[in-house]
Amino acid sequence: MLTTLSHNTLPQHITDHMAKIKDRLIFETKKMEAVERRKSNKEQTAMAKERHAFRIAEKSKQKKEHMAALNDWKKNTERNRSNLGGKVNDWQDDEDQLRGMSGKKRMAANKKYGFGDKRGGRFKQNDKRTLNDMSDFKPRGGFGGIGQKSSGGKGKGKKRPGKRARDAKR
Repeated sequence: MLTTLSHNTLPQHITDHMAKIKDRLIFETKKMEAVERRKSNKEQTAMAKERHAFRIAEKSKQKKEHMAALNDWKKNTERNRSNLGGKVNDWQDDEDQLRGMSGKKRMAANKKYGFGDKRGGRFKQNDKRTLNDMSDFKPRGGFGGIGQKSSGGKGKGKKRPGKRARDAKR
C-alpha cells in the first residue's frame, strides 16, 4: 500500500538526512568558490608582477635613451665651442650673475676664501700654511676682542674724560 507522503509528514530521520546533504552541498560550493578566488588572486598577482616588470624595463629604456641623447648633445656643444674660440666655462658666468657677484668681486672672494665647494666653503679654515703664518700677529694687542674697550676711534690718543671731569670744566 503506497501512499503519497507530503514533506510535512516525512519521517524525522529522512528530514535529518536531507538537511545533512543540503549542508554538505553548501559546504562544497563554498569550498569551490574559495579555490576559484585563490586561483584568480594568484593570476592577478602574476599579471601585476608582469606589468611592474614591464614598467621598470620601459623606465630603464627611456633613461638609457635620455642619457644617450644627453651625451650626443654634450659632444655637439663641445664641437661648437671649439668653433667659438674655446670658451668652456660659460656656465660659470651665469652662476656668478645669479649669485649677484661681478667678475672682479668673484675673483677677490675666490682669492680670499678659496673656490666654493658643496658645503658652502666661504669661511676661512685653518691648515698648515695659515696656522704657522704670523704676519697678522700684533704683540701689543689691539685685537678688539669681546669685552675689551677700543681706544676711542680715529687715531686720537687721549681717552674721553669721565662725567665728573666734564662737568668740572663747565
